[in-house]
Amino acid sequence: MKGERLKRELAVQITYLIVAGLAIGTALADRSSTVLGQPLWLSALWLLAGLGSWFEIPIEPYGNLNLSPVVFLVATSAFGLWSGLILATLAPSATLLIRTLVGSRPDSIGRMLLSGGEATIALWVGFQVISILVPESQGQLVNLIILSVLTLAASFVLISIRVAFTEGIALRRLVKPLGRRVLPHFLAMALVMPVVWLTYALIGPLGIVLSVVVVVETYYPWKLLGEQRDLFLKSLQMISNAVDVKDPYTAHHSRRVAQYAVRLARVLGAAEDEVNRIRIGALMHDIGKIAVPGNIIRKPSKLTDDEMDLMKGHVAAGASLIEGLEVLEDSKDIVEHHHENYDGTGYPGTLAGTQIPLGSRIVFVADAYDALTTDRPYRKGKTRPEAMRILNENSGSQFDPKVVDALSFILGK
Repeated sequence: MKGERLKRELAVQITYLIVAGLAIGTALADRSSTVLGQPLWLSALWLLAGLGSWFEIPIEPYGNLNLSPVVFLVATSAFGLWSGLILATLAPSATLLIRTLVGSRPDSIGRMLLSGGEATIALWVGFQVISILVPESQGQLVNLIILSVLTLAASFVLISIRVAFTEGIALRRLVKPLGRRVLPHFLAMALVMPVVWLTYALIGPLGIVLSVVVVVETYYPWKLLGEQRDLFLKSLQMISNAVDVKDPYTAHHSRRVAQYAVRLARVLGAAEDEVNRIRIGALMHDIGKIAVPGNIIRKPSKLTDDEMDLMKGHVAAGASLIEGLEVLEDSKDIVEHHHENYDGTGYPGTLAGTQIPLGSRIVFVADAYDALTTDRPYRKGKTRPEAMRILNENSGSQFDPKVVDALSFILGK
């Protein structure tokens, strides 16, 4: 699955970079007003664009935003489209330089280039639309405001397409949750742009430098808030890893179960809010094993009835652990019922069919598949076809047939 995702991501990167190159090519015809003849300001704006790209605001689980559009748009308004496209294209190189100077580990070069490609395409699209629809007599400031709105709208469309294609999400289901995360940031940028431009109009290019520095400082609390959300997901992964460490043969088991569960939920048409709830439930599904003695968890032979009762108690213990925690409690039912059999013979509530929460049915299948394909002390992990054969044999009794079919679809892609 990870390999497939990387292939999709690479395909998007190549596509966006090709389109960005074509956009720059079309802008070559008119370079009458550029910043190329002012190398000092070009260098300063290049570094500012890099700083804006480096200043990332996490919008997990959908990636990151940055402040570089502020620099691109104002530079376009002040010096022309060619200048904005140059800065958008070269910003990743400035980001790489800044990261190197401060000793920060560079992100994927491909993703950095993708960010520049997206910005270049969005800026070019916004400029083309405004040149067709808006009379030149509107004035530079009004044109900048319109250009900002059009460019950010194009950027939202490009981000949506990238995330939908890379993550395998139906675009119609993505727009609403992604919009809630992205649009407040874009609105803030749109409001900031006129301020930066007015400062430029009063004191020249130095105004862009000073204004962007102020914007970065002002925006810093928002960046911290985004990082807290990102840290929340990473903390859940760390907690799930700590539980998995009790058994060296299940290292990163919960993380893999979460990856499978997210894909299954999306294939089954769950809304993104529900997908995120299932993601948390999958990461936390085994947290109750903290209460189970390690010798039982690691026992290579069949458990006794008493030992099995202790093991079965992990679902209630897990639900109890996350109960009352606002950020986790919504996933309590997933944790509590992820061992309910579809025919009603499971535990702890002997629920059957659709009485079992969808998230629990999904996590149960993902959990079983990962367990079957993982090496254990008493057996070798099964191959993908062997694991699917077992799941299909128990479809309708132990597992929800629709979820098993969804997993078969995912693995067959």
